[in-house]
Amino acid sequence: MLHAIIIDDEPNGIVSLELMIKKYTPEVKVVAKTVNAVEGVELIDDYRPDIVFLDINMPGLNGFEVLEKAVFRNFQLIFTTAHQEYALKAIKKNALDYLLKPVDSEELKKAIARAESNIKKPDFIQNAFDMLSDLKENEEIKISVPGKSSIDMVVANDIMYVEASSNQSVVVLKDKSKIQVNRSLKEYDQQLCSKKSSFIRLHNSFIVNVNYVTRYVPENGGFVLLQNDKSIPVSKHKKEEFLAMINFKNR
Repeated sequence: MLHAIIIDDEPNGIVSLELMIKKYTPEVKVVAKTVNAVEGVELIDDYRPDIVFLDINMPGLNGFEVLEKAVFRNFQLIFTTAHQEYALKAIKKNALDYLLKPVDSEELKKAIARAESNIKKPDFIQNAFDMLSDLKENEEIKISVPGKSSIDMVVANDIMYVEASSNQSVVVLKDKSKIQVNRSLKEYDQQLCSKKSSFIRLHNSFIVNVNYVTRYVPENGGFVLLQNDKSIPVSKHKKEEFLAMINFKNR
């Protein structure tokens, strides 16, 4: 019997997941649950579970902060999220599991099966802390965004996409605000796009932060949808690079 903890700020989410665990994965027993992220840290250290189901977007502490504060770390981690774009690249890159809400029973069974197979691998949880390092590095990078009357220093990971506008660019942030910038897209390509970053120049006119991609549609030449429902085409010569970034072939 594997012992599990559920940490999710939505009570209905906890109830739903626990019922599904009982029905579809009886080899797992939920020994503790909480809607409070701070209490979640204490539960991890007190119960020392085999599996932690951890919501990402929570008030107080987000899922990554809960993970970072926990002293006990020898457990299998399964993220739960309603936001497909949120840090998905980092999660996939580090071979960690996640479940999209509403949780699908088949995906739950697959996640538990992978957790069982990884239970004897001592380096598995280390991938989670490698991911935290990646996220921190990405969050700390700031770039200058010169507007009409000021120069803003913007956290790179807050940028959803950059669009070419004649010889200038429009920087669109995660809060959907836009900044007209007197710089070419090529300059931002050089600043943002690298093998370690989450940015890719999907098209001659667009640089995209893949963390905000919610859907990829290969038909009609291929395009992505972003968190703000913006549709952006994927050029043919960028398709393979993009699929590798979202770890499509490994899922």
